[in-house]
Amino acid sequence: MKNILLVILAAACGGAPVKPLPAYYTAASADNPRFPRSRYLAGVGLSTSSAEDADQRAAVNVSAQISAQLQSEISSFQEYTSKTGDTAERVKQTSSVRTSFERADLIRVVDREKQAETFYSYAVLDRAAADRELANGANGDLVRFMAAAVSAKSARAAGDTGVFVTAATEAAKLRPHLDSSFIVRRAIAGRAPEEASYVAARNELLALLEQARARRVVGVVLKNAGNGHLADFTVNAVKRLGLRPDSASCDKRDLKDLTDATTLEVDPEESCSEGSLGERCEVTVHLVAMACAGGTSGAGTVSLVRGVHPSDRGKARKSAWDKVTQQAIEAAVRDALRSAIEMGE
Repeated sequence: MKNILLVILAAACGGAPVKPLPAYYTAASADNPRFPRSRYLAGVGLSTSSAEDADQRAAVNVSAQISAQLQSEISSFQEYTSKTGDTAERVKQTSSVRTSFERADLIRVVDREKQAETFYSYAVLDRAAADRELANGANGDLVRFMAAAVSAKSARAAGDTGVFVTAATEAAKLRPHLDSSFIVRRAIAGRAPEEASYVAARNELLALLEQARARRVVGVVLKNAGNGHLADFTVNAVKRLGLRPDSASCDKRDLKDLTDATTLEVDPEESCSEGSLGERCEVTVHLVAMACAGGTSGAGTVSLVRGVHPSDRGKARKSAWDKVTQQAIEAAVRDALRSAIEMGE
């Protein structure tokens, strides 16, 4: 009788047996029957502090899976989008993509458990629902991009530089966000149905930009010589932008060459006088770019610089011109050409 009583007391002190956790909490390969991995991305979180902390950890684990998959999808997307014949390498080089998953609000906690002092949470992201949400968020940009790409193609064929630059610039602003959106959708639900038509339009536009860039020429025209280095600085700045410089103005070119030609006028202003500190010279350089086919123009300036010498005007002049550096000219050239030419940046 004493032995039976001891067994009963031991059972009472031990309490009810611990309920085992569902397998999907502990085994990576186990599926939650209500949320199969073919349709959901899932993550487990556990915490000894609170259920809310476990919820957050589960959601973070879902996001981490997407982030890890993004790295693979970026490479895959670049390979897919660079299959454009002769322009393949150039397209790949201009298609550097940075992306991240920023829709943690689409992740929800669907199950919770507790064992002893440990909280467990199970979070999921519905692949199809998330893809629809991301598609809706990018649809406006996609519509605008496709319209801009069509406009750029038509303008290029018609030789309308102004419309081509405007449309290509608009498309270039939209492309990084769209590339990123398609990559995130790949990581979550696979390739989107509209991706193929977007990539075709995108790569055709990149090819047109590459074609235009290869044929582009900038005629550097000096209104006056300034100092001996001004012409060299300007020509070198044009070359550094990957453009071909020459010295022809628009009115000196054949009609067939006007579409891809731009004139860059360089107009230095110099004034010297005697001041309270002696001889003083001031220099400003104005640059104006004009597309030969019309429609676009831009301006850049090397801001006023001064040179001073107590008695020698030549030295004061040289001091001022020494402050007109290659770097200053390059910045002004870029400003002038940016508005006149689609720079492809």
